[in-house]
Amino acid sequence: MKGTEYPDHFADFLVFLCEKYRVDRSRLFVEYSSRPPPQLKGSRAGYYEGLLSFREKDGHTEFLITVFEASREPLLTLAHEFGHLVKNLKSGSFEKHMRPPNDAAEKAFDDHARNDLAEFRSAR
Repeated sequence: MKGTEYPDHFADFLVFLCEKYRVDRSRLFVEYSSRPPPQLKGSRAGYYEGLLSFREKDGHTEFLITVFEASREPLLTLAHEFGHLVKNLKSGSFEKHMRPPNDAAEKAFDDHARNDLAEFRSAR
């Protein structure tokens, strides 16, 4: 796989999100992937632009946000997946399996991601 670089402002936006939501950056890994994204689960056509996954290592939970190059708006995809992370951290519940998207929940994450991106851009 070829090495990829983050899109413009991607790394700065990640720092902004970690600071805003007080997420320990040492527990979070972010990949901007050139691999093809997985197909959506369920009957809807399409693909995931980003994914959140986690693992247990040495008694600690580590998280991976993957944003695929196929994403139309990688910064929004990052913020969307980060929203899932924050929700999971607050609830203490981590989904182990991919499921078909819940339109209402995904729209709420999209709206929140847009607000975070607007706040980031206005602060620069």
